[in-house]
Amino acid sequence: MMTPAQTRVSILERLVPSFAFAIAAMSGAVGGVMLLRFLNKLRQAETAGYAAFFGGMSEIELAVAIVLVFAVVFCAIGILICIIRLFTTNTKSSPPGLLFLMTGLISTVPPFAMHLVLQLMKGIVGSPDGGISSIAGTIDAIAYFSIGAGAVIALVMLVFSFIPFSSRAGKKSSPTICLALIEILLVFLVGVYFWEARTSITQRDRDRVEEYSQPSESPSLNSNPTELPNRVDDMLDDVNGASQDGGDSEYSEQNPRPGSKTISGGVLNDKAIELPQPAYPPAARAVRAAGSVSVQVLVDENGQVISATAVSGHPLLRAAAVQAARKARFAPSIMSGQTVRMTGVLTYTFSGE
Repeated sequence: MMTPAQTRVSILERLVPSFAFAIAAMSGAVGGVMLLRFLNKLRQAETAGYAAFFGGMSEIELAVAIVLVFAVVFCAIGILICIIRLFTTNTKSSPPGLLFLMTGLISTVPPFAMHLVLQLMKGIVGSPDGGISSIAGTIDAIAYFSIGAGAVIALVMLVFSFIPFSSRAGKKSSPTICLALIEILLVFLVGVYFWEARTSITQRDRDRVEEYSQPSESPSLNSNPTELPNRVDDMLDDVNGASQDGGDSEYSEQNPRPGSKTISGGVLNDKAIELPQPAYPPAARAVRAAGSVSVQVLVDENGQVISATAVSGHPLLRAAAVQAARKARFAPSIMSGQTVRMTGVLTYTFSGE
């Protein structure tokens, strides 16, 4: 039996698809770099809220999707070259179709990894009651993996295109079929990223509308009239306020007891007879947010907190601090033989561990 003739594989037929695969792998690296920068900004942010979070997510998703579009274009060019070679006489052979299939699948690992970590972050932010102690490390690990794997895969793809090797001579349809399969996968990835970016933008705009439409809080100790109300605690306080503000006291902040007075108590941590500590929010854990949060409170004549507003601190920590402050209890304040209301500040420290 005669062995099929072996000829050198066409560099051009390998180079264009390999370039497409390199771009696809680099899309994950681009997303990883943007994610690490975004996490660093979140850790340092003082006025960012859910709208800023979803805005950052949409920017990453759009960037990855745009890079993947270039991969789709070059892969389509590669398919066109394979089709042309099927109907022309060539002195060099085509590469095996399985080679395109394997390298193409490997190139999609970084963007798939980025999609996984972005969905993980969105799920945690959307589920404040959930907690994953190692999530911050997982996010960082996947981001660094996407960067490293994307760069290495892209380099290997480009170098491999110029390494000479031989394959069976003759016309082959398998390279075209396998490239078409990878093209479908890349188009699917582009669609997923654009859809997720659209979802994030919708969530961002909805949160902004909710923030601007909420009634204004009572003036805080360091309120800034020019500061946009883009804060996590502003969005969550209205959800919990109705059930927690008015249920424990006969008179509210808006309807004080007739003739009652209000005194300033300064920092109230040492004056509290009950001072529950706030839980560390999973969303804050994901970005390792830390620091102190100051909450301005109004205490009624019975020593119960009837109003709590975060005035400083990381936005992802404010809601937890406000919820803890609402549960604080104080001994009734007495002045001239009468019980009075008291205002002051409770300070909570989050270590980020």
